[in-house]
Amino acid sequence: MARLCIIRNINSAHGKHIHGHTFKIEINFVDNLINNIVGNLDFHEINPKIDSVISKLDKTYIDDVIGTRATVENIAIYIINELKDISNLYSVIVWEGSDKYVEILREER
Repeated sequence: MARLCIIRNINSAHGKHIHGHTFKIEINFVDNLINNIVGNLDFHEINPKIDSVISKLDKTYIDDVIGTRATVENIAIYIINELKDISNLYSVIVWEGSDKYVEILREER
């Protein structure tokens, strides 16, 4: 089993008292090893889909984009729902700062 990760950073404003954050986003995939080769994942196919979703969140008032209060939990849920059609999607992790994050597993959605 292999686990692959794509990392993006966004800068967005949120909250009742508008303030900004840099959020680190990790999008994780799992795939089987077949003859010691990762089978079905191709970063060149996945990256455009991820970039499309991430670009909607970057440099915005993120509450408006996701349609609710922009907590790390709600941001991760939004991203995983937007990417749920990508096979082998495992989880989305959203970091707020360097010491707080949430991980939402695809299985739980």
